[in-house]
Amino acid sequence: MKDRLVEGERGFFVASAQQSFTLPSRYYLEPDILQQETQKIFLRSWLYVGHISDLPELGSYMTMELAGQPIVVILGQNKELRVFFNVCQHRGHILLDGRGQVKNRIVCPYHAWCYGLDGELKTARLTRDVPGFERADFGLKIVQHALVAGMIFVNFDSGASPEEGDLPDFEKTILDHLPEMPDYVAKHRFDFEVAANWKVVVDNFSEGYHIPVAHPILAELYNEKTAKSLVGNRFSFFQKTAQPGFSRFETTGVEPYLTWFLWPNLCLLSLPGASQLIVLRISPDGPGHSLEHADIYSPKGGDAPNLDAVKSLFSEMFNREDIGLVQSVQRGLSSLGYDQGRYVADTSNSWFSESGLHRFHSQILEALNS
Repeated sequence: MKDRLVEGERGFFVASAQQSFTLPSRYYLEPDILQQETQKIFLRSWLYVGHISDLPELGSYMTMELAGQPIVVILGQNKELRVFFNVCQHRGHILLDGRGQVKNRIVCPYHAWCYGLDGELKTARLTRDVPGFERADFGLKIVQHALVAGMIFVNFDSGASPEEGDLPDFEKTILDHLPEMPDYVAKHRFDFEVAANWKVVVDNFSEGYHIPVAHPILAELYNEKTAKSLVGNRFSFFQKTAQPGFSRFETTGVEPYLTWFLWPNLCLLSLPGASQLIVLRISPDGPGHSLEHADIYSPKGGDAPNLDAVKSLFSEMFNREDIGLVQSVQRGLSSLGYDQGRYVADTSNSWFSESGLHRFHSQILEALNS
């Protein structure tokens, strides 16, 4: 049957969430599958790298490695954002490390080839007499980027469009609820090493079925009867309403609790009664490990109300609870006593069930079969 996509010990993963068995555990364990995900997902998708406020001055830069590819994001002349492979075109040396600021040149620390902020090769020592050498042929290689509500995304597929990644619709939902997001700044940053496959971490964010059991405090924060959703091809957005009387935020019962997922690995949430946006990027670090980077963005200037409460609830409670959950799941996936379960998906495909989890897995299989 056409809708029988993957088979495990219990049965098939199928197109209907209500009738499907879950992904077999091998999808979380096998190095070959992770290698395919790198090639077919991470090197073809829009990946979040930071916020425009991370580059405040001419020459400000930040470096990182995505899907094994070193890149540098830099603010050039006329405040023009540029993204390059962070690799010298002479012998492949890495050009810059970490975050910082250069004046008006990027100089390779190996042989001092010198590039402008536009990526053009300006000088290359002792090349005047090299036959056929043209500086114009050795500029830094460009990585496509997009600026979305102040957030920077890159895509290694030069033919990909922001529309294919649902970035315009994603941006609209951000600005509808947090219109000052382009002017926000990161007030707190966290990095977590998680002993779980990257999909296990995203799986956990994709459904609210576990929240009443695993996050009792968080469950007190929103009203299950007031959820609204917007689901696109590459992103999903869910809005719940706060429960009144949550002491840390002094909620009245009308404040929105907002969550987003943007394919393939970006999870965002804004707690009711708070103006902050928590942005989580989950990156593979081997079949059984992942890296989670979290930024808490807030209005610039003085600390906005509830910033300390948001930081505390996220870093000391909700995320710690989630890390414990996903690491336990990863251990269970490695057991001979488990291969597949069933999706608990209601007929309305709500966030409170596992419909979003099934949708995420469908996208994984679609990408791997492309």
